[in-house]
Amino acid sequence: MSEIRKLPASAGAQWLLDAFSLYARAPMQLAVIGVVWMLTTSLILLLAQLLPGWLGLMVQLLSLAVGPLMFGGMLWAVSEIDQGRPGLPTHLLQPIRDRRVTHLLVPLAIQLIAIIALGTLLFALIGSEGFSAFNDLLHRAQELQQSGKQLSNEETLALMANVPVKRIMLWILIAFATFVALSMAMFAQPALVVFDRQSGMHALRMSLQGCIENFPAMAVFMVLGLIAAMCIYFLVFVLMQVALLLGGMGAAAFVMQLSMTTVIMPLYVGAVYAAWKQMFAHRGRTPPPVPGGPGNVFAA
Repeated sequence: MSEIRKLPASAGAQWLLDAFSLYARAPMQLAVIGVVWMLTTSLILLLAQLLPGWLGLMVQLLSLAVGPLMFGGMLWAVSEIDQGRPGLPTHLLQPIRDRRVTHLLVPLAIQLIAIIALGTLLFALIGSEGFSAFNDLLHRAQELQQSGKQLSNEETLALMANVPVKRIMLWILIAFATFVALSMAMFAQPALVVFDRQSGMHALRMSLQGCIENFPAMAVFMVLGLIAAMCIYFLVFVLMQVALLLGGMGAAAFVMQLSMTTVIMPLYVGAVYAAWKQMFAHRGRTPPPVPGGPGNVFAA
């Protein structure tokens, strides 16, 4: 069981610093774990392409479950590194050993429900006529783009006359709010499941509540994280261009995937781990200083 701790906005910056610090302590160990993650995912997708019909579809669905499982395993590896022990590829299987897999998969079910609900809401808001009008608008816009013709304001208004713009904007606003809520609910959920052994649904609720109560820290983390990601992506882009010249598109895509699994993903996992340590007071654990001062899976 975990209790939410109130953190200052500067905690968001500390999460990012801790992530880089943890990565610097064992970059090769985390890189090897990331490569194992990448190879496992690639082999499953390759197997899905080789198998016929529904067997391939089942394997593709299995590949969706690999991500949360590997994320939880990398969290465990990061915690081992934090405690002075080596991070090993076998730690990727720790959620299986601890019987945490079904709880880690709960966010996938929630995302599926959210997609269905948003799709139903969109149809209820604009109806089949709205879809037809919007589809006609897209086709007309493509035709105009290919012809190079410029529309007058009157022609633009005439094209959009049958499109329910206000209702579409309302849906976009609701979809954005849903995305933000799901992102916060999923942020610390894996750590709460893996380390605090909470049920999947309760961990989602605790993560959402913790992120809302510490929204200033989350905002700082997101802004600084975006800046750091842009810097990393710039370096990756340079490497991709070199790989493109030497080995073509395949080599460039490989460099991108390798960078994601060996650098970007371990850094994000480290940030989630740091946020979990500070955001929640863990029973039986000594909570870190504040910067600047097994049941039913769906049981809440």
